Amino acid sequence: MNRLDRLTSILIQLQSKRLTTAREIAKRFEVTNRTIYRDIQTLRLAGVPIGEEEGKGYFLVEGYRLPPVMFTMEEARALITTHKILNYHTEDSLKQNYESALFKIKAVLSLKAKDKLEFLNSRIGFQKPWAPASLYLDSIQHAITESEKLKIKYQSRNEAQITERIIHPYAVYFSGAVWTTIAFCELRQSLREFRLDRIKELKLLQIHFQPDKTFSMEHYLAERSKRLF
Repeated sequence: MNRLDRLTSILIQLQSKRLTTAREIAKRFEVTNRTIYRDIQTLRLAGVPIGEEEGKGYFLVEGYRLPPVMFTMEEARALITTHKILNYHTEDSLKQNYESALFKIKAVLSLKAKDKLEFLNSRIGFQKPWAPASLYLDSIQHAITESEKLKIKYQSRNEAQITERIIHPYAVYFSGAVWTTIAFCELRQSLREFRLDRIKELKLLQIHFQPDKTFSMEHYLAERSKRLF
C-alpha cells in the first residue's frame, strides 16, 4: 500500500470510532508507531482537524466528515459474499438492515463495477443449514447500546413452560446456529443466557439499567468454553 492510500485509510479508521491509538493503526498497516506519528502530522498540515487525548488516542474533531468513500473491488466482493450468507440467515432484522446498508454502498460504485458484482452475486451459492428462526436481534442490540430493560416471554428448553422475564441485556453472540443474549435476569437475580429463537414476545420497557462496566465478552466466552469442555 502506498502512502497516499494509507493516509486515506487512516482517515477512515479515525472516523470509525471515537478514539484510535497509534498502535492500533500501526498494527493494521504493519508499520511502526513512528511512521503513524508522521502520517498524523501530514494529515494535520493538510488541514484535517485531528485531536489527541493524552495517553488514549487520536480523534477527528466533531463535525468533520469525509466525502463519500469509494470502495475497492476487493472490499465490494467481500460485502457481496457476506450479503449472500446473510440472505439465508434466519435473523430477519440483521438481514434487512445489512441489505439496506448494501444498497447505499452500491450507489457509489461505477456502472462497470455494479455489473461485475451483479454477475458475481449470481455465481455465489450457500447451502442453508437448518436453524430455528429468530426475530429480535436488532431490538436487543438497541437495548444493549441504550442500557434499556426488556420484558420477554421465554420458552423453556423442553417447550413445556413459558415464563415472563425482565432482563438487562449485556451482550449477544452467535454460535453458528442461533443467536443468544447474555443478560441479567431480574427473576433469577443472576446473569443468564437466552436464545433468541425461544423468545416468543419482546417489549422495550423504556426503563434504563446501570450497565456493568466490568463485563468482558472475551472473558465470558472463554469461561463458558471451559465449562463446556
